[in-house]
Amino acid sequence: MRLFATFVILLGYWFLLSGEFTPIIIVLAVISSFIVSYLTKDLFFPEKVNIILILKIFSYVPWLFWQIVLANIEVFKILIKPKLDIDPSMVEFEPKVKSDIGITLLANSITLTPGTVTIFADRDHFFVHALGPQFAEGLSGGEMEKKILEIEKCL
Repeated sequence: MRLFATFVILLGYWFLLSGEFTPIIIVLAVISSFIVSYLTKDLFFPEKVNIILILKIFSYVPWLFWQIVLANIEVFKILIKPKLDIDPSMVEFEPKVKSDIGITLLANSITLTPGTVTIFADRDHFFVHALGPQFAEGLSGGEMEKKILEIEKCL
């Protein structure tokens, strides 16, 4: 049932984006949708649904967007000054998150936030380039990592 539902969603999305209904397009759409559905059926419809995990992720995303807005304002303040007031640095820290999902989420969240870029990330070390000290201060053990730890507990 999960395979069929994934197939129908992907096929519908294909036709929505393509807008063409020639025989070759229809055949390619069916073949491609089936192959991708077979490979990713657990991605869209997992066997177990963890409602608490879904709620934590849905609460994390708006918070992350707000952090991105705040960091954009900070970068903008730096850019409009006549003299660029930056002090770039490399920050190394050991993350508290240990799962692959937690590490990936933390690394991508840091990179999405203006003023910081994750250079390297694994279970033992994170290397992050920060535009200035105000961007580096909350990296290790900050609010972002705490929120991701809460998500990680639900996995």
